[in-house]
Amino acid sequence: MGDLKPFHSRLEDLPSKANNLTETGLALDALFAREETRLKREDEASSLRAVYRTIVEQLQQLREIEASASRGHGEAKLMLSLVELAVTAIVSKGRLSAITDCLLQGPTDKQQPLGLVMVCIGPRGLPDDVRGISVSQLARESRRPQSEIMSKLRENDYLLFSEDAFSLLIDGLVGDVRAGKLRLPVSKEKLLEITELNKPQHRVKVIEVE
Repeated sequence: MGDLKPFHSRLEDLPSKANNLTETGLALDALFAREETRLKREDEASSLRAVYRTIVEQLQQLREIEASASRGHGEAKLMLSLVELAVTAIVSKGRLSAITDCLLQGPTDKQQPLGLVMVCIGPRGLPDDVRGISVSQLARESRRPQSEIMSKLRENDYLLFSEDAFSLLIDGLVGDVRAGKLRLPVSKEKLLEITELNKPQHRVKVIEVE
């Protein structure tokens, strides 16, 4: 029997070792679960950053279009001024025709809306329903004031942000996602709630047109 004592001792140690292995396995499972959660959060944060970069590129392209439109408008104004001078000279000589009368009565609009580009977030929120828009271009094409265009977008459940405000919003969302306070997608309603709650901290301003 004396020779069996070491085996008895080992058998008695087995439950303890099994418990230790079980605890180690559970700890590893928890560690892997935390790491998986962290990676998912980082993926969502990266998705928001990618959306931000895309929107910045869109806004830059729109600004270039607006700059081109501004140059074209400047050239048109110059031509109009030359025409007005010529018409004035003709009138002063008493040779006013139907054409010159038309030019004097209905000059081209000198106050074309130009240069206002914004980030527009739709009802489905981030990251799927966001794009850069030119409010000025929409106003020119529809022959409506920019304020009316913005009001119409708001009525149709769109949020409008300047580039700086959008940058602050994304920074806040990335922080919340990494902290586990938020998951994607972020709806328009949630964005509005976050914007209102975080105004003092992040100075994020949703453009509202009265």
